[in-house]
Amino acid sequence: MPARERPIPDIGGDRMTGRTTPPAPANDHETGLRTEELDTAGQFLLWGMRAWLLAFRQAHDRPSAYRGIAGEGFLRAGVPQAMELIDDVFSALAAAALREIDVRCPRCAFVSPDEALLLGAVAASQRRQHGISWSALTQLLPPAAARAALPSLISLAVLLRDAELTLQPLDADKCGAPDLRIALAQGAAIAPIH
Repeated sequence: MPARERPIPDIGGDRMTGRTTPPAPANDHETGLRTEELDTAGQFLLWGMRAWLLAFRQAHDRPSAYRGIAGEGFLRAGVPQAMELIDDVFSALAAAALREIDVRCPRCAFVSPDEALLLGAVAASQRRQHGISWSALTQLLPPAAARAALPSLISLAVLLRDAELTLQPLDADKCGAPDLRIALAQGAAIAPIH
């Protein structure tokens, strides 16, 4: 007998914990950067992140569910390995996040501040600014978990860049992403790369 699926709300409950929460007030949820304002690479990566969360919430066998939801899109883009790298980063976030992380449903028209932070981290690593990526991850994870996730985030950035999916840097103020602003400011720090 198939497992019973939980309903997925359009807004609210798309947090990394998978718990449902009341919808955010319109003035919180519908502000900042619109998804359509992202470049193609940014929209693609955002879709991949949101698809991961959808799979996380729907299935006990997350890797298979993620392949089922997103596999064809990654294959068409020529970056099937990106799925595993996103899975590595998001598995670390699901296991060790310092707080709830706002990743929204696939149809949400706005980029959350946490999504902007992660997009900004990938964009920075595509430009070899790994200190920004490190700072971004430490806004979400304890240092040991951030250190474990950083190589996958950097590999994802390089893979996408090599496939000509280069993200444009994001404006933290336009995104309403204070943690991205902090990561950009601390970007001169040395990233612990092994």
